[in-house]
Amino acid sequence: MKKLLCAMLSAVMLLAVASPVLAADYKIAIVTGTTSQGEEEFRAAEFLQNEYPDIVLTATYPDNFSSEIEATKANILQFAFDPDVKAIIMCQAVPGCAPAFQEIKEMRPDILLIAAVPQEAAATITAAADVVLYSDEPAQGTQIVDTLKNWGVDVFIHYSFPRHMAMETIVARHKIMEEACAEAGIEFIDRTAPDPTAEAGPTASQQFILENVPAVMAEFEGKKVAFYTTNCGMQEPLQVAVLAQENAYYPLPCCPSPYHAFPASMEIGVDENSYGDPEAMLEQIAAVLAAKDALGRFSTWALPVNMAFIQGAFEYATKFIAGEFTDRNDAEQVYATLCDAAGVENLDVGTYVDANGHEYDNYYMVLLPAVDFHDYAK
Repeated sequence: MKKLLCAMLSAVMLLAVASPVLAADYKIAIVTGTTSQGEEEFRAAEFLQNEYPDIVLTATYPDNFSSEIEATKANILQFAFDPDVKAIIMCQAVPGCAPAFQEIKEMRPDILLIAAVPQEAAATITAAADVVLYSDEPAQGTQIVDTLKNWGVDVFIHYSFPRHMAMETIVARHKIMEEACAEAGIEFIDRTAPDPTAEAGPTASQQFILENVPAVMAEFEGKKVAFYTTNCGMQEPLQVAVLAQENAYYPLPCCPSPYHAFPASMEIGVDENSYGDPEAMLEQIAAVLAAKDALGRFSTWALPVNMAFIQGAFEYATKFIAGEFTDRNDAEQVYATLCDAAGVENLDVGTYVDANGHEYDNYYMVLLPAVDFHDYAK
């Protein structure tokens, strides 16, 4: 399994070399968060821009995107005024993406619109974007609880806040985890954390995590307690806090990846080249965990999935612009480009079905296996 995953990993950052890029008579815009909100996406866009400076345009959305929706929209809409722009990719597709995409559809129906890691309702984002990409959050619920059972966890703490708990895929995952924990005899507890996009900002939410984890461990002294948070900005303090507690466990980041907060929380030096060698990152994380006797208390996915979404979307866009296919939502091409981005022949990819049984045929969900860090320890 490790060799297969390593092949997947190295392929992610090499994909751009193999993409069917045409002569530079068109442009593809990529909108991401800043490094404080999602460094993986930012670096993936940066990588492509460095590879194709005449083709790739980039922009970022505000850190406080939930209160600056108009600024987010403006950062997306600017690309519609460039006649050379033929595709726009947004990851993460935070609030403001859907209305901006809808306006672009009316202004420039020729532009291909791809939304990855959406934070707007499925019906809303699928109506605005041609293709939507996301990790399979509902299926992660089962995966996470299976990991907890393997670890013999007694209590599971779920940190979130009302804005996230209004997102249907997060709600679906939460329900699955709650039910699976009940069946497994694991106590499931919700804890509300400060929203990092609120007035107090990310600092308040991060401080809350750092203080609450030790308090929870004292509350459940002698028990194995696992922690999960739905927010990217809370991953680093949560990893730090869990690592410091002997009976604390961390089953998965919200955006599963070896890069999601691990370099900072484990004090691993990184530069932009580090994002091209995920296997080395997994080994460095494993070394830190081994030194702390914590190899069996952490997990993630081996593939940086959000980076793969951007790489795959870029390949999909270049093929569409080249006329290799004409359907804006070509399921076979979506699958093929995601497999290329992952460096494998087959991936677990499905379409999203909501709680009412409605299937969204342009909303694609990806699931990868969880890492056992013992496999990367030397």
